[in-house]
This record gives sequence, structure tokens and C-alpha cells, in this order.
Amino acid sequence: MLLLKTAGFSIATGLLFAATAAAFGKRKLWMTIPIGIVLCLAVWLIFAGLLQLSLPAGPLEHLFW
Repeated sequence: MLLLKTAGFSIATGLLFAATAAAFGKRKLWMTIPIGIVLCLAVWLIFAGLLQLSLPAGPLEHLFW
């Protein structure tokens, strides 16, 4: 929640995805962090582009929008 404004939706929720995966036993953070960021970027693009909902955009989202 603290990273949403500074890092943007994709990076903040990608890190949350990696932390949740680590809590469930997946310890390969070098793999789960990029996967989480890519999945969350796809969700952001769908919500911002197709549904016209406003989610916090960070530096990664500004590359695509």
C-alpha cells in the first residue's frame, strides 16, 4: 500500500505477489517478482485501457500509456 503512489500499481502489486508466493513456500524471488510485475501490468492495462478505471500509474505504466 505504501508503494502504490511512488512505484505504481504494477511494481507495488508485483512485489505483493512475490511476498505472497514466498509466504506459501515459493522462495525463488528472482522468478516471482518479474512474473508478478508482468501479471499486474497486464491487469493494469486491462483496467485502465478497456474498463477506463483509474489505477495508480508509476514509471512502468507511463512506458505503456
